[in-house]
Amino acid sequence: MSKICQSCGMPMENKGQLGTNKDGTINQDYCKYCFDKGEFVDKVCMEKYIDMCSQFGEQAGMTNEQMKKHCQKLFPTLKRWKNENN
Repeated sequence: MSKICQSCGMPMENKGQLGTNKDGTINQDYCKYCFDKGEFVDKVCMEKYIDMCSQFGEQAGMTNEQMKKHCQKLFPTLKRWKNENN
């Protein structure tokens, strides 16, 4: 499987990590932490979301500052954020 969430960039390696649509079907684009029952869990702008995600640097094997820089590069390329005006 090995895709990444189009909201937070988390690797999605199995179906249990996938989000759900309003009708309960699996959403292939977003992880369950970002997208549940057809809605984004955190309704914030990209800049705020980068700050939130940067707190998980250690889980990704980097410092929180490295994670923030990684997210600042990655997020503008992801489906959720491509059309957001920041």
